[in-house]
Amino acid sequence: MSEIEIMLENTWDLTMTHSVKNEAPEARAVNAFNSFFEKLHGTITALLRNIVALAALAPQLTAFSKTFRQLADEQETKVADIAEAGDRITLGIEDISTSTSELNQKFTAMKEDVETAINQGNLSMTGFNEIKSQVSILVNTIQVLRENSASIGSISDTINSISDETNILSLNARIEAARGQTDGKGFKVIAEEVGHLAKQSKAATNDIKARLELLGKKIAATITAVETVEQHVATCERQILDANMSLDHVYSQFIPLSKSLDTISYATQQQAQNIQWITSNIDEIKASAKNQTADVSTILTIADHVASACDGMVTDAGGFHISGHGSAKAAALEMASNKDIASGELNIREKALMTFLDRFPFIELAYITDTHGRQVTSNIYAKTLVGKTELTKGIGCDWSGKEWFTKALNNNAPFISKVYRSSATSEFCFTVSLPIRHAGENIVGILGIDVNFRDMLDI
Repeated sequence: MSEIEIMLENTWDLTMTHSVKNEAPEARAVNAFNSFFEKLHGTITALLRNIVALAALAPQLTAFSKTFRQLADEQETKVADIAEAGDRITLGIEDISTSTSELNQKFTAMKEDVETAINQGNLSMTGFNEIKSQVSILVNTIQVLRENSASIGSISDTINSISDETNILSLNARIEAARGQTDGKGFKVIAEEVGHLAKQSKAATNDIKARLELLGKKIAATITAVETVEQHVATCERQILDANMSLDHVYSQFIPLSKSLDTISYATQQQAQNIQWITSNIDEIKASAKNQTADVSTILTIADHVASACDGMVTDAGGFHISGHGSAKAAALEMASNKDIASGELNIREKALMTFLDRFPFIELAYITDTHGRQVTSNIYAKTLVGKTELTKGIGCDWSGKEWFTKALNNNAPFISKVYRSSATSEFCFTVSLPIRHAGENIVGILGIDVNFRDMLDI
């Protein structure tokens, strides 16, 4: 009972057994305690194995939850970006729809303008045809006038000829009247009047001729001008025909273009409706992503609680010492009594530590300090831990404030620490430490070994 009381003050060594003769009066109680500790040892070992397995999953669950939350945050951000892009697309489509409607209105107005231009061209063509007809009539009239002027000129020439002959006749009459003296006076007067009349006729005829010559020049200039007008009318007629053909071509292009714009406008409206539907769904996805992010945060919080609870359970259950603790303690005792480890030479010590780690795979890390807590060897770690940068610390580190150092320095028996999670491996482990004595007497240092708690459950 005193041994059990001492154990209860420190740790529960479930491997403890007590031998007693069956005839002794306390045999029944001692055997009952032995049976109780044996069953408790099996139960605690199985419980620890499950707790450690669960605790080993907790960091993975936390890491997965963090990754999941990061992905959820990224997804939420991307969904928000997509929603913003959808809004921009909606605005763009609305602008396209508005622009298309405006363009369609402008094309309709242009179509009407082209129709008006074609109608005006047709009216102009009708007017030019009328002008052309009138010009033709004018040309014919001027030609007749020219021919009549020529006829009048011919008549004037005839009148001039008659006037000349009349003058000659008048002259002859005066001559004959002079011969007849008295009887010829009246004849002379008549002859003189005929002469005056001939002169007046000739003067009037010359005046008519001059006027006809001037009229001829004007008629010639008019003919030239009319011909020029006729040429311009023909040119304008061709230009109007060409313009009407171009307008007809443009007008023919407006029809399919207007239909295309109607199609685009309809398609844009349909697309706008589809985008609105997509935007609505994106809003739902956005809300779902936000809820998912919140759920992931909850999962992460739960994972942290699970990890903390597992750490607490392992730490609390680590107060029970089972058979694995005994194996670790035995390994530490054998290592501390090894003369190569106690020799004090660095390379021999480290080589001996490596040999023991090969023999005891449950040891993750081994090291030696001097009596002041200063580490005097490198960290000798298991081959499975190669690449862990946190294990590179070694010679020169000061561990004088650590419990495993002070407890080992002040006690001859091995000290077994509480279970803790290693910062280097994230695994649960505990430290076994004990003094190293030179020739079995003076303490020359402290040996420390870190044992993987999970591996210890299987030894």
